[in-house]
Amino acid sequence: MILDSNIFEGMEKFGLTPLIEKTADIFQTAPKKQEDENQKEEKAFNIDDYIYAKKFDCPVCDESFKANIVKWSKMRMKSIEYDLRPIYAPIEPMYYGVIVCDHCGYSSIMDTFNKITIRQSELVLSEISPNFKPQPFPKEPDIDTVIDRYKLALLNATVKKAKFGEKAYICMKLVWLYRIKENDAENERKFAVLAAKGFTKALETEHAPIMGLEEVTILYLIASFSNFLGDNRNSLRILSTLIVSKKASERLKDRARDLKTKIMNAKGDGVEMK
Repeated sequence: MILDSNIFEGMEKFGLTPLIEKTADIFQTAPKKQEDENQKEEKAFNIDDYIYAKKFDCPVCDESFKANIVKWSKMRMKSIEYDLRPIYAPIEPMYYGVIVCDHCGYSSIMDTFNKITIRQSELVLSEISPNFKPQPFPKEPDIDTVIDRYKLALLNATVKKAKFGEKAYICMKLVWLYRIKENDAENERKFAVLAAKGFTKALETEHAPIMGLEEVTILYLIASFSNFLGDNRNSLRILSTLIVSKKASERLKDRARDLKTKIMNAKGDGVEMK
């Protein structure tokens, strides 16, 4: 229904004639704000919205420094890959998962940074620190720079004689990082071998939880990496055990069933489940 253009007749004395002339329809939809109309363009990405600088006190050399860490409240999990790698948006939290002291070279993943003994500190100071040269780490690092940080953490873990579980966990992260990098299957497979080997040894010598992971979760990871490496016999053996395990959650059992089905349906051995 078109409204009478004279509904505001007599209001001219208020000096609002121009407004009256363009306000014939009192139920007209209000124009959207400029920002709403321009939803075609997203707000400019700013890495500072997702990370912040946190102060750390190095447990090895006692020096203080700052490192960028993730604002987890800003992260959104999109999916989980077959070997439990979580996919986040809008940034990849793994890029900021290693803390490096630029004073002495001590490097570790966040979870174990402060879990170091006096003897381990001495090993870092004697083996790592004398020749360590700090490298810049930008707010938005490239994948190769991130990989180097994780390798530095792995070298530290090896020097300080860390448990198998810690070293296997770092190797797992390197598998995921090389997958992100793409076109480097050799290194992805190399660290998958090390992750599977390390987690297997960890289950033999350490008490769960290991690096926050329960025994059944680690078994699933070993099965996943075994499949990736073409050892489907070992993978199927572990998956069959998990499916009937009383310790495994229904969610993990479902993942085990899915992976087992994919392996059984795949033609030939050595299919890479990505």
